[in-house]
Amino acid sequence: MHEACIKAENSISYVTHFEELCALVKRPVSVVESVAMAAVRASLDLNAGGIIVLSTSGDSARLLSKYRPVCPIFMITRNPIASRYSHLYRGVYPFLFPEKKPDFDKVNWQEDVDRRIGWGVSQALKLNVLTLGATVVVVQGWRGGMGNTNTIRIVKADPSHLGIGQLE
Repeated sequence: MHEACIKAENSISYVTHFEELCALVKRPVSVVESVAMAAVRASLDLNAGGIIVLSTSGDSARLLSKYRPVCPIFMITRNPIASRYSHLYRGVYPFLFPEKKPDFDKVNWQEDVDRRIGWGVSQALKLNVLTLGATVVVVQGWRGGMGNTNTIRIVKADPSHLGIGQLE
């Protein structure tokens, strides 16, 4: 059964499938869905090793899964409930971040984001589901009082490249 699943998965034309899914979506789409579509497109164009999404509710991970990227989606969250139910989404691997949300009056918000991304990359490398140096598409929120927004950035799967330091 395992071999049949692998052969079936390899026979899917992901780019065509992605374009068909995008064509079916009613316009205009939400910001979160638009960023999910763009992130999956970037992962296909770059042949990315993974997509990392920082999520509180799991909605961004669900939308990324909807567009069926070839690579795995690593959801980094502090929310244990979102972590548990994200197992229901195709290709989503939840990582429960062990640190509490800091006081952003005392801690720089972007440093916390970079720490979570580096930790997620470290965990994926430890589990051998991501290779060192692979391209990773990162979907993260944007701080600035602008509401519910997401942004995309591209990094290499190397925690030291993110300024995180050594692997834990």
